[in-house]
Amino acid sequence: MLKNCVEHSPKGGEVNVVCAQNGIYTEIEMSDAGDGISKKDLPHIFERFYKGENASHESVGIGLALSKSIIEEDNGTVTVDSSERGTVFRIKYMAF
Repeated sequence: MLKNCVEHSPKGGEVNVVCAQNGIYTEIEMSDAGDGISKKDLPHIFERFYKGENASHESVGIGLALSKSIIEEDNGTVTVDSSERGTVFRIKYMAF
């Protein structure tokens, strides 16, 4: 996810990573100020081998699917919000 934020940020743009923890969960938020993920692609970005319209030529469409699988295997969740002002990925692990 961080790699995607870096790749889709404009030259000289910022990528932000914020971590927060409380008694209920730990959250990691990664955001960029890129063009965002198209509404057509957004429901599919975590599918294996899916390549969105802005994917690089080197992409095989496995990174986000693999990341989500690993996070969920470790009892976490991952969500994404995107608009023309950028994309935000949130990873959340519940405290046990």
